[in-house]
Amino acid sequence: MSLVAIDVGGTNVRFAMVDSDSSLSAHQSFLCADFATINDAFSAFAATTDVKISAAAICIAGPVKDDWVSVTNNHWVFSKHQLCRDLGLQQLLVVNDFTAQALAQADPAGHGNIRLLEGKSQSQAPLLVIGPGTGLGVSALIPAASGLIPIEGEGGHVGLSPQSDEEMKLFEALAAELPFVSVEDVISGRGLERIYQHLSSGQKKAAPHIGMDALAQEGLDREAAQMMLGLLGTVIADSALMLGCWRGVVIAGGIVAQLQPLIATSAFADRLRHGGLMSDLLTDLPVWLSVDPHAGLRGAAAAFENENLRGRIIAG
Repeated sequence: MSLVAIDVGGTNVRFAMVDSDSSLSAHQSFLCADFATINDAFSAFAATTDVKISAAAICIAGPVKDDWVSVTNNHWVFSKHQLCRDLGLQQLLVVNDFTAQALAQADPAGHGNIRLLEGKSQSQAPLLVIGPGTGLGVSALIPAASGLIPIEGEGGHVGLSPQSDEEMKLFEALAAELPFVSVEDVISGRGLERIYQHLSSGQKKAAPHIGMDALAQEGLDREAAQMMLGLLGTVIADSALMLGCWRGVVIAGGIVAQLQPLIATSAFADRLRHGGLMSDLLTDLPVWLSVDPHAGLRGAAAAFENENLRGRIIAG
């Protein structure tokens, strides 16, 4: 069997062949906007390799519960069963992108992960994996006798919980525009843009430029970035308490990796280890930052071998 791992995000789609030792090779990355369908992107990758692909493990930024899959922040829509037939595959597995991210972090201290906050990791407790990018992904890994069980949820779409006067002003401004204000609306690329627009009284700026200018100098860009990092600290604390993630937290996605130099001067740590009734449970929570650009692909490959996901594989 020749297995390809595919990581479909809101902006990019990444491919890699999974070798017999579970390592990845033949990496390729494309812009989703350059292809009308996922089938077209698959064909473009297949044309770069001489291997006859017989199986695919795909992680998708969006819900994957039903046969029809609509990629969040992307124009691709497809049927899993039809895709399996169209691509001539013997086996196909489709999982949420943060299910894959979680499985890629089975060893939170591995693969070059950076320790952001010290703590005591409880090895038999769940591990939280969260990451702002085009959207905000949230998952967790639960240890079990049958192997790791990944939580497949949509935690990026829970309601925003402002904790300061400035955050309340931001919330009220967004509530006047949006029918529901979710954490993804402020903790993501477009969320950073919204925060900057709010602080600058209406000026617009692309997230990558906000991030670069935030690192370069004091000003509204840095204020926006630090506000987003503080909000992320609150969301991590909420998620860890809800799921009992005493093993720790891994932050994935490119945004926090870019803003890493600002974490120490932001409210991130204080907000994560807040003074609430259960704050003692958060005091020793270790936090790592993932900087592996291939984590989604590694996780997709791991999902294909995960015993608890085996029943989700579609046979062609």
